[in-house]
Amino acid sequence: MQERLQKLIAAAGLASRREAETWIQNGLVTVNGQVVDTLGAKADPEHDAIKVKGKLINPKLAQRKLVYYLLNKPKGYLSSLSDPEQRPLVTDLLPKGAPRVHPVGRLDFNTEGLLILTNDGALTNLVTKAGDHCPKVYHVKVKGTPGPAQLERLQRGITIDGEVHRIANLTPLEHTDHNNAWYELVLHEGKNNQIRRMFDAIGHSVLKLRRVAIGHLTDAGLPVGAVRELTPAEVQRFFSKRKIAPRVVAKKAAAQKTGKPRPVGEAKARQREGLATTIGRTAQSPAAPSQRLVRPAAKPATSGPGSPKSPRGSAPARPASRSRTLACRIVRDSV
Repeated sequence: MQERLQKLIAAAGLASRREAETWIQNGLVTVNGQVVDTLGAKADPEHDAIKVKGKLINPKLAQRKLVYYLLNKPKGYLSSLSDPEQRPLVTDLLPKGAPRVHPVGRLDFNTEGLLILTNDGALTNLVTKAGDHCPKVYHVKVKGTPGPAQLERLQRGITIDGEVHRIANLTPLEHTDHNNAWYELVLHEGKNNQIRRMFDAIGHSVLKLRRVAIGHLTDAGLPVGAVRELTPAEVQRFFSKRKIAPRVVAKKAAAQKTGKPRPVGEAKARQREGLATTIGRTAQSPAAPSQRLVRPAAKPATSGPGSPKSPRGSAPARPASRSRTLACRIVRDSV
């Protein structure tokens, strides 16, 4: 993946981006043996030989460990790696000795909420590019209460300085004691000061703004000012397609089954005891009229000289276990 040279130099830990830009302009950086002195030039460290002051930096880039932090940014911090005005930076909130990382996207100086910091360019590109693959959720408090026509205008999109700004979803949350309104907004794009400029356009300025979710990541359990490392599963989910959770699939499969489940354990033992009791009662009583008749067994052959002969009109003798067999068949057929 190609990245800007000043970003690669900074990722190798040699200098800040601003200092790397100065090195590039002074002709101290080469790519595949050619001097590159144009800012914005890109290279792929997996395929291009990048040298700074004659030294190859590819090994340093290959050895760097990818790290991912989730920060609940407070107000009064700048989403940048440096500031000429010496204002507090979001990197000041990271653990001591943390590798060099950059913020993924930006939050305004007076905006709080979730911010990812990493040295992984692939994740940065995936999270920041426009589209519905990684929605950002915000809670915003505005001055006064916009009317239905103003809210509809926000939903349609507002053109500001020739650029269209859109909100993917807008939901009212609650009203404060001073008749100010809270809303939950979902954005699929991230333009500079987008939310503040849109509400200014309808005459209701933003009083408070915080980002509460980035894709599948939320601020649950992460107080303002706190930071934590993302788990490998949380990182991987950004790169994998969403699938139905196994528990949902199991519920759907269970809903499609018909009939009662087969008993097991104690339930199965109780069923056997009840069946034995029923068989005993049925063996001692005649079959009910509603029960299905059982075809009598075939008569034994009488052609042999030693075969017993029964008197005319009398039924042949039945075996002693005939009644129990009949009862079992009746119980089986009636169940």
